[in-house]
Amino acid sequence: MNRRELLKSGLLAGIGGILTGSAPAYLNSKTSNGKYKNIIFYAYDGLTWEDIGTTRIYKRRHSEEPVHFERLMKEGVSGSMDSSALTSIVTDSAAATTAWATGRKIVSGALSMYPDDRKLDTILHLAKNKGMATGVISTTRVTHATPAGWYAQIDWRREEETIAGQLLDFAPDVIIGGGNSRFDPSLRSDGEDYYAKFADAGYTVIKDADRLEANNADKVMGIFSDGHIPYAIDRKFQGVEGPTLKEMTRAGLEALEGSDQGFVVQIEAGRVDHANHANDPGGALYELLEADETLGYLLDFVDQNPDTLLLMASDHGTGSGAVYGVGERYRASSRMFDKINRHRASFDFMLDQMDENTSVSEIREIVENGTGYRMKTEQGELMSKALAGEFVMPDAQSHARQPRNTLAHCLIAGTYDEPETLNMGYVSGQHLAGPVPAALYGNHHKSGTLGMIDNTDLYYFMTEALGIDHKNPEMKAEDAMQYFEH
Repeated sequence: MNRRELLKSGLLAGIGGILTGSAPAYLNSKTSNGKYKNIIFYAYDGLTWEDIGTTRIYKRRHSEEPVHFERLMKEGVSGSMDSSALTSIVTDSAAATTAWATGRKIVSGALSMYPDDRKLDTILHLAKNKGMATGVISTTRVTHATPAGWYAQIDWRREEETIAGQLLDFAPDVIIGGGNSRFDPSLRSDGEDYYAKFADAGYTVIKDADRLEANNADKVMGIFSDGHIPYAIDRKFQGVEGPTLKEMTRAGLEALEGSDQGFVVQIEAGRVDHANHANDPGGALYELLEADETLGYLLDFVDQNPDTLLLMASDHGTGSGAVYGVGERYRASSRMFDKINRHRASFDFMLDQMDENTSVSEIREIVENGTGYRMKTEQGELMSKALAGEFVMPDAQSHARQPRNTLAHCLIAGTYDEPETLNMGYVSGQHLAGPVPAALYGNHHKSGTLGMIDNTDLYYFMTEALGIDHKNPEMKAEDAMQYFEH
């Protein structure tokens, strides 16, 4: 299937009811025009309301402190957000981040560009034109969709080596995250040394996370993994190296806050999405806990810098991992949920130790070491088939992330009356269409409700807060679909 066909697949449903990204009429009552100097956009990739519930339950059971998300919802202006793309009720991260960055819905797979090749100006472009500092910080590759949509304009998100060139051309002041493979000459397909290019452009290039905190450069590029930043659960329990999102965020903001003209930065907790795709409850929980710790830091930063507006949103839900009731009168629910404390490794970490030749007994041992659960022999046999590409789950379309989704399936065992394992289930391994959390927090945005907003609205919150008047061109869904009907 070629790129155009990939974009077309699944995009036909619900076109007539999808919003086109016009500026909402009610924004004047929600924003304070030109009264902020700085914008922090905090993206929780793949976050659902169920994820918030899981994090809250865990922290209340194992810590005396509430989740910082509760403070955001209580003291900020919060609500739910529609996440649809231009031609589908379900979006990908590329179209979702573009909606935030440009105020316009586009086709999934593209970044700030319509299928007729018209490029859209992003909030980072507008901020830079205003003399402001800019930045992207992410636990994913910095050329991955969510950060890239704020500086890149390209019709296919997978062309990350080209996106790395657009990152160099745009030159935000702060670039922190993963993605060494897109810059290292030994790993790039063209052999180009992009680190040298960034250094020539005035960047301090940092590859050792221990050096990040000591950095005092105005233009910094910190890249700390070949791919995405390793999962938090593996950094916590398995000795895998990598910085936390809070550490990267703190270093980025210290570099940006020296700008006399202010700054706009996107910060992404990106691996929540990946863990939810995998249906990995332990992996997701520790990403959510790390993301919430970062949120607490950001709330404190805004309190100390009242000229800063914080926006938080999820680009789309993924997986919808939910804690469900088990046992007579649900009395076993809390006890079974506590089994998540036995998880000590991500699914990816465990699967990296397996292949099609791994024996059933070895599979069971690896899973037990990672989750505390001793799989039954028949479950180990299912995993063996999944590793060999021979097992297809009954709902294969919604659980296509293999063999990860099969591993999750094997960990859901027991009965309602006699539960044996962690009581968390996933409706899918794919993106979801439901409403997701969104909120604003700042000196001029205290204690209120957003109600149900559209993902494009957040662009207008940012432009009005900064006193920027710019609207990108629009495109209708039916016009966009013409480029994929062949």
